[in-house]
Amino acid sequence: MKRSSRVGKKGRTGFSGSRGWIAAGTLAAYAVMGGTRQALAYEEKVVGAGSGAAGGAEASLPLKRFNIGAGPLDEAIAAYEKATGLTVKVVLPTGTLAGFKSQGVSGLYPEEEAMRLLLEGTGLNYRVEDATTLVVGVQAKDSVSVTASVANEVSMSKFTEPLLETPQSVSVVPQFVMKDQGVSTLRDALRNVPGISLAAGEAGAQGDNLTIRGFTARNDIFLDGIRDFGSYYRDSFNFEQVEALEGPAGVQFGRGSTGGVVNQESKVPAVKQFVNVQAQFGTDKTRRITADINEPALDVMGGTAFRANFMGQESGVAGRDYAELRRFGVAPSVSIGLNTPTHATLSYVHLTESDTPDYGLPWLANGVAPGPIRHHYYGFPDQNYLRTNDDIVTLRADHEFTPNVNLHSISRAANYPRQAMITEPQICSNASASVPVGGWVPSLPTSAVNSKLTCAFTPASDPSTIVVNRNQIQVKSVEGDLWNQTEVTARFKTFGIKNALAAGVEGGQEISNPIRTSYTINNINTVPSATLLNPNTQQPFAGTGYITSIVHTKSKSVGLYFVDTLKLGQHFDLSGGVRWDRFDTGYNLYQPTPPTGGTVTAAVPPINRIDQQPTYRAAFVYKPSSHGSIYFDYGTSFNPAAESLSLSVGLVNGTAEPEENQTYEVGTKWSFLNERLLMEGALFRTEKDNARETDPTNSNNIVAAGNQLVKGVQFSVVGRLPDGLDIVAGYAYLDSEVIYSKFFPTSVGYPLANVPKQTFNLFVTHKLPWRLNAGLGGNYVGSRTASSTVPFVPLTYGPAKTFAAGSAPCGVTATTCYQVLSTGMKQVPGYWVFNAMLRRPVTDRLELQANVYNLANRFYIDLPHPSHLVPGAGLSALIGVNFKF
Repeated sequence: MKRSSRVGKKGRTGFSGSRGWIAAGTLAAYAVMGGTRQALAYEEKVVGAGSGAAGGAEASLPLKRFNIGAGPLDEAIAAYEKATGLTVKVVLPTGTLAGFKSQGVSGLYPEEEAMRLLLEGTGLNYRVEDATTLVVGVQAKDSVSVTASVANEVSMSKFTEPLLETPQSVSVVPQFVMKDQGVSTLRDALRNVPGISLAAGEAGAQGDNLTIRGFTARNDIFLDGIRDFGSYYRDSFNFEQVEALEGPAGVQFGRGSTGGVVNQESKVPAVKQFVNVQAQFGTDKTRRITADINEPALDVMGGTAFRANFMGQESGVAGRDYAELRRFGVAPSVSIGLNTPTHATLSYVHLTESDTPDYGLPWLANGVAPGPIRHHYYGFPDQNYLRTNDDIVTLRADHEFTPNVNLHSISRAANYPRQAMITEPQICSNASASVPVGGWVPSLPTSAVNSKLTCAFTPASDPSTIVVNRNQIQVKSVEGDLWNQTEVTARFKTFGIKNALAAGVEGGQEISNPIRTSYTINNINTVPSATLLNPNTQQPFAGTGYITSIVHTKSKSVGLYFVDTLKLGQHFDLSGGVRWDRFDTGYNLYQPTPPTGGTVTAAVPPINRIDQQPTYRAAFVYKPSSHGSIYFDYGTSFNPAAESLSLSVGLVNGTAEPEENQTYEVGTKWSFLNERLLMEGALFRTEKDNARETDPTNSNNIVAAGNQLVKGVQFSVVGRLPDGLDIVAGYAYLDSEVIYSKFFPTSVGYPLANVPKQTFNLFVTHKLPWRLNAGLGGNYVGSRTASSTVPFVPLTYGPAKTFAAGSAPCGVTATTCYQVLSTGMKQVPGYWVFNAMLRRPVTDRLELQANVYNLANRFYIDLPHPSHLVPGAGLSALIGVNFKF
């Protein structure tokens, strides 16, 4: 019931007719044709205390359930105070209030909307005096000021308790934060979450790639509680909020979720009519327009509402001259039965992307290649592309048997086609293992252009002499998802103890069908190379390409779970849960006959693997007051061999049993100013056993023999305070290390890949004179290594030395060895980035907003990968026009 905006008995219909949908058509036409940037909008005159004009804000505020019947207004206000915790001051002569009657309010509403309905027909209005007090009296309606509280619940029904009492680190990035920062992607929204770091896309899987508390989470991204399996870059135009649930999550979400999960909450139809339009123009030829249109029809089918979101964008990337983004999205949805026990929402999301992708800069030894190369592009702008065409259909139905027993069912069919042709710049081959000073290796690094030759370049080489290999990543794939999740939530008593139960079953199938192409023949890349300092971006693309593999993978899975929370009196909660998952994957690979000298993919017979395993969770919560909690949480999760729908002979025939994870967490949460300020902190420890490792000398030898550990602490605060002061801040300290490795013993004690020891984020907005709102903040990300298994690499070597057969220190079959004279950590340095915002309302319906990013124009590596490095965007600015009715 948390996400449905049910209409109360006194719900109000707005204007009817086609005006909103004409606006929608106009905006859609703009997104496709690049036409006018004007649109209609509708909104009551409500001045926002924290973010300028509220502009439909009630659609996104936290909802509370009200059940206040018609009767004397003084009794209704008393009931309102009890339901919200707010104080209501009545500014009327003594005894006057008793003469007023209220028509009551029933249903789920934001606090301010519920008060408006209570006062409807009385001739009275209200205003917000501060974060905890409303004043009722005879005021002009235009003087109403709305201050929204921060989110205090997770959108998914499987979490039965408010955030304050949920024994887990949960960071919610609400709509007002994304609006203030001009966020347009999931990646940028997650920069507000401590403990999360971003990484570049993999060779065969593009799209959002991240780590949560030190462990990869590319497959732990969810949309409305269902795994969002596609490899694509997610746009925020249809987000209500983003939720990062760090720590134990295996019981609720199934496979993976080692460090946690990210859930995107979609916008859904609301009970209030509004149209919000935002147009942004900026540096790097940025043009972006979004529209959010909501049209209720409360007298149709027990309460119906329609909502549509549109997005169109074309832009470059600051400091990266050839990278381009072109996106179009549409997300219509309809809800029925909003004022009945049974209500449903049908939604559709279509997102198209046609980019000129950028895999950035090459490594050389342990760092970024030398020279003034910050703005260089090593690809073929007219040949490189990333095209996705995602379609996601979701049906959610909820039925309320009683106020304490509810049934929730959500079904999804999703299709994620993807085509990519991306150039990855390389200079030397990657080291297969770390070798300490004094150790011996059988060969020197090879050239990335021709792996038969020794690489001629080191960090001391003249940059003008360095040649860059243009490795081509070409893939065509379709991922798909067909899924259902059905859940019962119930509140009841057993032996006098209150219980809050969430139990469910989910299952379906996921498919992945990648076709991969290579341009390497006889160990030589047939695509022309480039020079490090002067890459020729106008050079025609050439090369002999051939298909190396055609893969079809299908996974069928099912999961059963329950989580129960026992209320042991007023101050103590005890919760526990169990889940069982079965993950059945079939894999087929075929390679057409390659050209002479082409790469031959090892023959793989059809593979089938089944992993099934339980996961557990237990937690204890102590609530010293109604405004705070202290908790302890323990949970397990597992990563099956085919977690990302990728298998090999080694994964099936080797000892690659599921990776097993255990997390311990102790933390505290506190709210202040009537839930306007939420603070939390946690101390945690996560250990992964059976970490999979691939033998560097035999790719078919994969074993589950590693152990990895992350310990840390994190803090966060989100607040909407009086006088327009908004704040979002977070800090995380992560101490990660490899604690055992069979094939890579020299990695023991070194940090895991893409895990900065410290991260920090802060963004504060505040009212200024002349109706201005200003925001300022920044992000700090500490240094990160590129690999968990090869954290450091040799930098210099001694001369070749010949040994008798069988006596060489660099291998049983080797006779020539080179001694390592020095090594270096293969890592990217930490960085600070600062951003600013300025906003001013022009009228009650129109406001202007400017955002400036990377104020200092810092050069930094934003998205690292073991084989390439993607720089962060340089100094850039956006001017936005927000229009609403």
